[in-house]
Amino acid sequence: MPSSNRGIAAPRVVGPRRVLAGVRWALSLAARRAPAWFLLTVGTSVVLALVPAAQVRAVAWLVATSEHAGFRAALIPLVLLTALVGLGQVITSAENLIGQRVSLRLMRDLNARLAEVAAALDPHQVTDARVHALLDGARTSTFQLSRSPGAVISALSALLAALALGAAIWPFSPLAAGLVVLALVPNLVIFAWSAGFQDARFEEAAAHGARFRYLLDQLVGGRTATELATFGTGPRVARDADHAHSRMSQIQDRLYALLLRGDLIGGLVTAVLLGGALIAVLAEGGGAAGLSAGVLGVIAGLQATRGAGFAVGDVIAAGPVIARFRQVRALAEEPARQHVHPDVRRLEVRDLTVTYPGAPAPALRDASLTAARGEMVALVGVNGAGKTTLVHAVMGIVDRDEGQVLLEGVEADELSSAQRFARFGLVTQEFGRYEMTVREAVALGSPREDVADPEIWAALDAARAGAMVRRFPDGLDTQLGPQFGGVGLSGGQWQRIALARIHLRGAGIRILDEPTSAIDAEAEQEVFAQLRESSSRHITIVVSHRAWTLRGMDRIYVLEEGRVVEAGTFPELMAPGTRFARIFAEQLAG
Repeated sequence: MPSSNRGIAAPRVVGPRRVLAGVRWALSLAARRAPAWFLLTVGTSVVLALVPAAQVRAVAWLVATSEHAGFRAALIPLVLLTALVGLGQVITSAENLIGQRVSLRLMRDLNARLAEVAAALDPHQVTDARVHALLDGARTSTFQLSRSPGAVISALSALLAALALGAAIWPFSPLAAGLVVLALVPNLVIFAWSAGFQDARFEEAAAHGARFRYLLDQLVGGRTATELATFGTGPRVARDADHAHSRMSQIQDRLYALLLRGDLIGGLVTAVLLGGALIAVLAEGGGAAGLSAGVLGVIAGLQATRGAGFAVGDVIAAGPVIARFRQVRALAEEPARQHVHPDVRRLEVRDLTVTYPGAPAPALRDASLTAARGEMVALVGVNGAGKTTLVHAVMGIVDRDEGQVLLEGVEADELSSAQRFARFGLVTQEFGRYEMTVREAVALGSPREDVADPEIWAALDAARAGAMVRRFPDGLDTQLGPQFGGVGLSGGQWQRIALARIHLRGAGIRILDEPTSAIDAEAEQEVFAQLRESSSRHITIVVSHRAWTLRGMDRIYVLEEGRVVEAGTFPELMAPGTRFARIFAEQLAG
């Protein structure tokens, strides 16, 4: 199995190479996903960048012409200046709307990419806290990322505007032109500094944000919110959520404080530089035209350099976020498409040992079992005996320390994750309650895109859920769950939908971990009767705490403290003095 830490580590240096890498990523993203709008954005930005410098030159022409040739001669530069002012207003508005259009398209693409990555993660990565924090941080950053191409274009446009203004001022005062361009530097330094802090605290802030959102979900989610309300402990969870949000806010407040301090320093330095530029314009003269154009150019340069500083600062600040998103993309490879394997003749487990990270002792020790197609075997034991750990180790959901899992004589680790999972169908106590239509919720059991309605009905009937769905107002199109205004289901009804997914899947090995825990006794008998009817085509492994469901099992494995302590048929294990008989004595006596 791949390591869950793949792609997590990242350099924490906000240098030119990293900034340029972010610039290339942002521009290529926009060019690929919205090429026409990207070109339109570039075109309008270039024009808008050149307008202030053109206005400076137009003012110099207007003043010189009116001073030497009179009013009528000055009409042409006056009309030109008026047109340039109007053009700037129109293009500014258009650029804003175009940027929003591009951002909207990119937001959709980024969210789609994030969903693809999440769907391709293996179980080890899904349960890794750092991976979860990274994904959650990327999910909350998609808005900023969608605006990053616009920030890059704005930065380049603002730099072009500052350089163009410097060129426009140069004929009147070379020193003033140099100071206008030099005024870019303070803001670039400040934003690079703040971006380094943001990058260093990204994971910590993302972890606190993920916990806040998790706790908030518990307060508003139907099942957990009801439970918390009955316990009267909702306020405690709310306090924990507020604490997590406060920790995240402290990091953000620290960043904003640094930005404010840096902005004040940068603004002061910029003001001194531009003040020097005004003095240079006055000192170097150039006549009324030069003075007017020079002063206008320096004032416009103030706006351009501030704008360029903020725009380039946005690009620098986006660098860590872009780098993290690229890390997310590297977490998972292109998911291999599953092709469900319906024919598994033999499963053999030899001496499995599993120790969870940080645990002082193994949760499973030297566990072995065998099962052949057509057999139904059961795993029993008290809570914490290691039953679910054994199931997860067999499937490859958790790593094993030692031992082998052989599928038809082939070591399971030699298969890819997709190939291995394709041989299994799993229903657990914590089955998914997917609030979709019935058709969509059942079809999730199969990776095929062409699941036909008759197959879904057959799966529902096998799970003893067909009659229930036929009573629904829209049959297979009925929306399930209250979150989207659908039909409310009991726990047992949800469990039948989950069982239908396993029947639809048709994998060679069926693993059912307490598959009927929420179903009444009569319905449970029907479900197990159907499982026995179809057992000839599968290896069926059942984890159960109900004695009567074990009578028809071909073999029962009894686990205690992570070890298989007994194995045999129901009659064999009912012999006096067995651990099995002691576990189920009360149920069997009733």
